[in-house]
Amino acid sequence: MVLAAPVQAASGRLDKSFSGNGKQTQFPKGATGYSVAIDKQGRILVAGYTLTAKTDLALARFLPNGKPDPDFGKGDGRVTTNLGATDYGFDVALQADGKIVVVGERDFNDHSQFAVVRYGIRGVLDKSFSKDGMNFTEFNKKYQGANAVAISPTGDIIVGGYTSNGSTSRWALARYRPNGSLDPRFGKGGKVTTDVSPTVEQIEDIALVPGGRIVVGGYAESSLTPRFAIGQYGSGGKLDRSFGHDGVTTVDVTKGGDTAYGLARQRDGKLILVGYVSRGGAGDWGIVRFGPKGRLDKGFGTKGQVVTAFGPAYDYAYGVAIQPNGRIVVVGRATGDTSDFGVVRYKPGGGLDKGFGRDGKVLTNFDQGDDLARGVALQSNGKIVVAGVAGVAKNTFRIALARYLNT
Repeated sequence: MVLAAPVQAASGRLDKSFSGNGKQTQFPKGATGYSVAIDKQGRILVAGYTLTAKTDLALARFLPNGKPDPDFGKGDGRVTTNLGATDYGFDVALQADGKIVVVGERDFNDHSQFAVVRYGIRGVLDKSFSKDGMNFTEFNKKYQGANAVAISPTGDIIVGGYTSNGSTSRWALARYRPNGSLDPRFGKGGKVTTDVSPTVEQIEDIALVPGGRIVVGGYAESSLTPRFAIGQYGSGGKLDRSFGHDGVTTVDVTKGGDTAYGLARQRDGKLILVGYVSRGGAGDWGIVRFGPKGRLDKGFGTKGQVVTAFGPAYDYAYGVAIQPNGRIVVVGRATGDTSDFGVVRYKPGGGLDKGFGRDGKVLTNFDQGDDLARGVALQSNGKIVVAGVAGVAKNTFRIALARYLNT
């Protein structure tokens, strides 16, 4: 007699206990999500910006069951903030006390600024931060924008992005005290710029290292072609010359342009960059792993690099998270019949995890339009939360959220 094996939920399937079908959207008039964080109560926060006649910071919070949180904003689970210009939210971090920090860009016609905004637990601007809840920072250039934020164990807020004169750009970092003022102990008056290449470069993500060190990931051009780039700074804002090649490592993954967007640090100190690589007229996902000292980890993939293809279109990896067992979850844009949420899990050595989804890959379509995943976070029970934007009708896009099983 043959006994049937018990049925188990497969890793990578949508979690039907989340909003009834594993998916949820917010901002019916239009918005896009860029980053996701999970608080101590299991509530899920997504930050981005509105896609309406006015572009403002957008925040949505969901209960653990996927429903909009009635205790956030005006009872509908969402908050918009007008910073006085064309405003973008690109990253979010949660303080130990539950306060919410969102960073992005405030754009005027002739210049732009770092935007750093802090909210209380219910989504109200925190007036104890820079007197009105907002700080706008410039680096003596016309243009600057913040793409990433991290909160140190001491409560300092580290923000990374770029500063530009309009033709060339530099990496830009700023550190703020918990009250919102720039920290004079960091760089020059709280600010640091780094010229990594002769032309264009940006910091796209940040990871903190014990001892106050700061790892940044993004890209830097070489001969006008972007390359994956990673660097490390000491607690005072100086480049750590023992890291990589004099503080910075750039990697040419393909002969075309390569741009990194997401960064994660493993428990063993190894660092993973994910993004977009160009080859053969198409764009594929690129994943690169470095050792703690910024050198390529030759034991990962092929000489430290992995490239994952979906179809003939241009696909991008945007976010990455590391599971406790060392498996690597990467999210982004993946094309099948349409552009969908793409979620891929890799083994610690860089091979596709065939026990996840279909041969390691999951594509999720929300509705009628194109969808794009940008941020990923892991719940305490291991479930995978992915945020981005969903096309729900012609020219209508909403902040989108999906949760996947992890068994």
